[in-house]
Amino acid sequence: MAVQDQESFREAQSKLDAKEDLSPCMGRWVALRNGKVVASDLSAKALRGRSEVRLTDAVIPVPRSRPGYFVA
Repeated sequence: MAVQDQESFREAQSKLDAKEDLSPCMGRWVALRNGKVVASDLSAKALRGRSEVRLTDAVIPVPRSRPGYFVA
């Protein structure tokens, strides 16, 4: 496990923060690159298989307005 100082951790986390409204993607998985959505899909596996998604992109679930489950 790599050890990071607080500043480098905050810098890495800030790159994952979405810089746009994710409400159109509620209930879906999104791929983020530099805070911008590059693709979305109903499953993380399908999203990773899309040509526009890079290995370095962050893949995160966008919650629904009500509790639910995500299929990875």
